[in-house]
Amino acid sequence: MGIGMAFRSIGRHMCMLMRQNFAKSCESKLNDQINMELKACHQYLAMAYHFDRSDISSPGLHGFFLQASTEEREHAEKIMKYMNKRGGVIILSSVPEPIPSFDSSLEALRHALRMELEVNQHLLDLHTLAGQESDPNLCDFIEANFLQEQVDGQKVLADFIRQLERAQSDVGEYLFDKYMLSAGMHSGGK
Repeated sequence: MGIGMAFRSIGRHMCMLMRQNFAKSCESKLNDQINMELKACHQYLAMAYHFDRSDISSPGLHGFFLQASTEEREHAEKIMKYMNKRGGVIILSSVPEPIPSFDSSLEALRHALRMELEVNQHLLDLHTLAGQESDPNLCDFIEANFLQEQVDGQKVLADFIRQLERAQSDVGEYLFDKYMLSAGMHSGGK
């Protein structure tokens, strides 16, 4: 074994020494969550640049989805930092190809809501698992950093979907997009 491998082995041993009350099942589920957040990041990025195309030209939705992409990447990074603090091993998988385009703004927002509901359900399952594994630190991490933000984001998306459903015209969609310029995923449009 070379010197480099020896140092990596010692470093990994140190991570394992500081690991306490962190079940492998929780570590695995956190890795799944990281990859789910990165998948959402890529999908929102694809959505943002779909709405930036000259034939679509929806700067409000472009900005909204670009912000959502950044938030999902930040969530993944936050979980990765947490994993390192707990002595876990981060395993990144390949990110599936995102849906490249949408027929309408309404279809894109509905897709975003489905993604957020899926991410939220996974977080709830992770929280349940952490409780079953008697890991209050992981429960606290999920509660403090994700659960309320997910609920807030879902409400914003549901409101936007309903507002856009009521618009039901090109002018209505144009005005909705103008409104989106000042809205954010967790701002509630304020």
